[in-house]
Amino acid sequence: MVDEETKTEEVKEETTEEGTEEPEAEEASGPVTDIVTEAKTAANEIKDSLAEKKKLIEREEKIMARKEALNALGGGSPAGSGTPETHEETPKEYKDRVMKGDL
Repeated sequence: MVDEETKTEEVKEETTEEGTEEPEAEEASGPVTDIVTEAKTAANEIKDSLAEKKKLIEREEKIMARKEALNALGGGSPAGSGTPETHEETPKEYKDRVMKGDL
């Protein structure tokens, strides 16, 4: 096993000594293009989400306008919707009613 470890170390040293400049140049250009493509895809996703949000806002505005129109036409007026308040009888009124015989 010691021989395998030394061989892998030798192979690593050979690869780093032979072409140190070329892999770095490739690595340098690789991540930059990856970042650019990631930025472009993120920008496209943002554009799509903004367009969808705009549609949702327009839909919400239409719904709100419809609600306001229905409310203005009387669909939501509180008139006639409640029950009339009951009159609470005072002790004197109760006595008078009982004495009359109106149970």
